[in-house]
Amino acid sequence: MLERAQALLAERPFSKQNEAEFKSWMSLFDAIEETENEKANEDALNRINAARQEMGFAPADLRSTKSQASQKEQRDAFYAYITKGETRSYSGLNTTIGSSGGFLIPADFQKELFVGITQYSDLLNENNIRLIRTKTGSPMTVPGYDLSVISSSIVGQGIDNPPSGGPMAITHNVLTGFTYKTTPIVATLEIEQDSFESIWSILSQAFSVAIARGCGSDLVNGNGTTAPQGILTAAANSGVTSSTSGTWSGIDLAAVYGSVNRAYRVSPKCAWLMHDTTYQQIVALKDANGRPLLGIRDDEERLFGKRVLISPDMPVGVGAKSIVFGDFSQFVVKIAGNSLSVRRSFEVPGMAELGVAQYTGYARIDANLIAPNGVKPVVYATAHV
Repeated sequence: MLERAQALLAERPFSKQNEAEFKSWMSLFDAIEETENEKANEDALNRINAARQEMGFAPADLRSTKSQASQKEQRDAFYAYITKGETRSYSGLNTTIGSSGGFLIPADFQKELFVGITQYSDLLNENNIRLIRTKTGSPMTVPGYDLSVISSSIVGQGIDNPPSGGPMAITHNVLTGFTYKTTPIVATLEIEQDSFESIWSILSQAFSVAIARGCGSDLVNGNGTTAPQGILTAAANSGVTSSTSGTWSGIDLAAVYGSVNRAYRVSPKCAWLMHDTTYQQIVALKDANGRPLLGIRDDEERLFGKRVLISPDMPVGVGAKSIVFGDFSQFVVKIAGNSLSVRRSFEVPGMAELGVAQYTGYARIDANLIAPNGVKPVVYATAHV
């Protein structure tokens, strides 16, 4: 490739056609070199295809070819493990050894788990909350501060005149990782050998739902000591109680909305959280002109301009803290990336004799509302008794 470019430079006269071809060869070389150094991106691949087209070659789907080869390598390794117990180590394969035995999960299967988990639980979706993915479950500290009072002031040259109130305190919120273990899935060796793709799909879907359902309850109601701190547990009292027993009105909801400082209300992740039963009641509400309170914007349902998240773990009924509202970017969920793992056991009593293997999924997750005590980035409201 470089030889051809050098030959073009040596040609005399050096025509515009030579110059165009030379630039195409160099663009192709630079893009391929970037890809080979594992720094490939969409722009690099676009430049490769642009160069190919200038030289009369058809565009190539280089990314899918490379991706498919990598996934095949990983899936072959996983298949060798589940059928023969053979462990192969590839760059995309996690072979971390835990206290309970050997864990193994290909990188693309881990991505599938992430996608499945976020689809099932709104409180594990990084579009809704602040999601941190770490390599390990080691403790990490996330700072928090009060956006409702922090300010600034004009100072003269050589004059130190900070705003009143003194320096702002920063909280140190430590996130660790609580281990979640799924309900085991059993499969015969015949299914493993004859229907690997379907087993792969079953594992991905089942473990995604299991992990999301298991920690989903704690992300709402967890006590923060023996489980992640739940958003409802951490939320401050808005001081709003519905005016009618067990139901909500537009006036009630407006009061909840106004109880959160504007600094938090303008956050892109400011949202409502409620059970589907509460949501169904609010859907029927209308304003003074007969228009539904719940509107649709950008294909999303919004209440007072803010998205509505649904959780099956939010309480309902009279006297229940049935609505949460506020800035969910202050709610931090940590998932240890290498903890998303699958363990295969073939020696389980009563199963080995039948030629049955058992699979169990694991994940380490923690959560915390990082705002200082007394600050109200997220509030709850109570249904009247």
